[in-house]
Amino acid sequence: MISETAKASSSSVTLEDILLAREARASVQQKWLDRFAQPVVSTTLVWPGEVKDTPLARQVMTQANESLNQTLHKHRWRVTRQEMRFLPTGPEAFWSVSAPAWMIKHVTAHLEDNHPLGRLWDIDVFCPSAGLVKRSAINQPMRRCFICHEPAHVCSRMRRHAPQELAQVIEDLTYDYFSGQR
Repeated sequence: MISETAKASSSSVTLEDILLAREARASVQQKWLDRFAQPVVSTTLVWPGEVKDTPLARQVMTQANESLNQTLHKHRWRVTRQEMRFLPTGPEAFWSVSAPAWMIKHVTAHLEDNHPLGRLWDIDVFCPSAGLVKRSAINQPMRRCFICHEPAHVCSRMRRHAPQELAQVIEDLTYDYFSGQR
């Protein structure tokens, strides 16, 4: 049997592909909010470059999935539905969770900030009535760039760091994490 990481497409995607995937993801999020009438957790990766579906990206998302499942279980929150997808535009995962959205956002922000790979995870929480729960709504600071520690959205928008520099930081971070697990 071939593992999920070995099946990665490793093909380049365009900006149009990314935007279409974002629209499709928003559609899934809204359908789940409507269907289950409870918060939805949506996870993608912070993965620069034109190739989003790689064996390493799948490995990082699998770890995000396991960590989030453990966290939800630890809090004894009922997961109504969970799904993980491996797409050419990058892996994504969804959870429908029976718990207050702001509480879920607190624990997911904690995961992003404290797990060794958490900086590579983009975990969004959506409330059925209020929409996206932002870090500022729970008094959490904005995420920082993993190179210069300035606000991440500023570096991303201004393309402050070369893709090769970002790729090297990600490679070092993931190598350190996964080599330490063996």
